Amino acid sequence: MKKAAENNVTNLPSKDRIIETVIDIFVRVIGFIEREEVSRATNIDEDFYIDGDDLSIFAMEVEKHFGLKTPPCEDWPPGFEPTIEGITDFVLYYSR
Repeated sequence: MKKAAENNVTNLPSKDRIIETVIDIFVRVIGFIEREEVSRATNIDEDFYIDGDDLSIFAMEVEKHFGLKTPPCEDWPPGFEPTIEGITDFVLYYSR
């Protein structure tokens, strides 16, 4: 499994900057949610009614933007939360 660092992705921005980028991707991909409705604590599973296909596209866009190659969900780090901040932590974890 290659992590982003092994794919020459270096000098990631700060966590706050990644959070803002993840929010921007989320709002753009989902389409019906206003930016003001989303924060670092937003739970993408519980806070909005979002189709699974849209969530898959969101995940793919995050992976593409940050150059990640992530494992199947059963291999994700323990304690993953489907919040904007949790996704940001995921990006940071797989960017090492």
